Order: sequence, then structure tokens, then C-alpha cells
Amino acid sequence: MLPDHVPGSKVGFDPRLTGRPRQGPRDSTMAIFRLYTNSEGKSQVDELNLDFHPELTTATATQHIFFRQWEPGHFIDWHPAPRRQFIISISGIVEVGLEDGSTHRFMPGDARLVEDTTGKGHTTLVPGDEPIITAVIPLA
Repeated sequence: MLPDHVPGSKVGFDPRLTGRPRQGPRDSTMAIFRLYTNSEGKSQVDELNLDFHPELTTATATQHIFFRQWEPGHFIDWHPAPRRQFIISISGIVEVGLEDGSTHRFMPGDARLVEDTTGKGHTTLVPGDEPIITAVIPLA
């Protein structure tokens, strides 16, 4: 498991990260993100840099894999994740809303380590007119 947010740094910012913006439009480079419950009990999104998180480059035990498709406009109100899992976007866009009012947009190729299994959680929306297809990989 990854450590919680770096003490003393701004919520949503970790100096070990790449520094690429996580909100609003961004370039088409794939990225790895972590959605987790921080020490204040709120869901938070950080972008991970493999140089600072080498544990992500080693094998991780998983249960299985399945694919999911959600149509445009699909919305899930506040919810914590049902389990620790990776979600990899294959096509389409998904937006995750947090309690602090921020919205994080994930693009095709983005991988999310979803660990916010406690607290209020987050919202999920498929914006625009294209469905999203994801690979969901629950962790063992």
C-alpha cells in the first residue's frame, strides 16, 4: 500500500508527483493516479510518478479482470469504492468529483489505483457523447 499524502504539503499536491495538472484539460499523455481516503477522511486524487513509486513496477496480486462500458451521462452519486482495484480507461472520458468541489478528468490510457473504500467517497460521471470502456482489476 502507498503512503498517505505528504505531511505539510497542500491537499491534492505531492512533491513526489510529476506536477502535471489533474484538473481540467491536460495533454494526451497517459498517467497513473491514486484515488484514496486521506487522513481527514476525504477522498483525494494524486498523480503518481513511477520514479517515486517503484512498487508499481512489480507484480501485484489480483483477483480477476473484467471490462465495463457506461453510456454518456451515466452518473453515480457519492460512493466509496467497493474494494481496492485498478481501473484502466480504454476509451472515453470519466470525471470523478470530490467533496472539496474539484473534478478530475481521466482519459484513455489512464490507470487509477482506487482505494477510497471509506468515507463519503466520490461521484462518477461520463461526460460528453461517447461511452467509456474500462478494464477493472480488483486487487487480491
